[in-house]
Amino acid sequence: VDGGSTDGTVELLRSRHDDRLRWVSEPDRGQTHAVNKGLAMARGSLIAWINGDDEVVAEGMRRAVEHLERNPDCQVVYGGLDFTDADGRLRRAYRPAAWSWHRYLLLGDYVPTPTFVFRAGRAREAGPLDERWVDAADYDFYLRLTHGVRVDRMPDAHVRFRYHASSKTATDVWKQLDEAQQIRLSWSRARRDRAVMVGFDRAKRLLLPALTGGRWPQPF
Repeated sequence: VDGGSTDGTVELLRSRHDDRLRWVSEPDRGQTHAVNKGLAMARGSLIAWINGDDEVVAEGMRRAVEHLERNPDCQVVYGGLDFTDADGRLRRAYRPAAWSWHRYLLLGDYVPTPTFVFRAGRAREAGPLDERWVDAADYDFYLRLTHGVRVDRMPDAHVRFRYHASSKTATDVWKQLDEAQQIRLSWSRARRDRAVMVGFDRAKRLLLPALTGGRWPQPF
């Protein structure tokens, strides 16, 4: 799904002679709307989405698909992320901890969202991305998608994530945190829940820049 770009994306897509490839290039209401269009276009039983800067790790994705095929009660899997610089050089290999929905609720980005692979039927149950959110719509969607269902961690990298100075990860980090906190608080059921969520958010904003020597959100 392309938003009518003029950077050569359309020409590249037109050059691909692959009957399995379905694409559209047209104006949209933003990234969240574009992802919803892509989800609606998908015809397979399993779905994943990554952004244009990033690259699928074919072997990791193949194993993720095989795992879902072998385990019909598993609705979602996730895996590792290999961070690369703007030139595509591997700079850091990240492998997330075991799954915990409550940990994901509190920490959000401990599971890299581009690595999720999920069943189309479960996505229909969860509903589309909420267009109120610009930078944390994926977090909101995956909280709903993974709530109350089996989610398995895979050992391999699923995606190569290209970090550069003009990426949303680099430029919109405070907006991402603000939106994520609003989403997180909507799940609170008591004052204690809210207090814990606010405490985690404040600690994250203070500690991450300090612990990384000011490099954060740069991942390497």
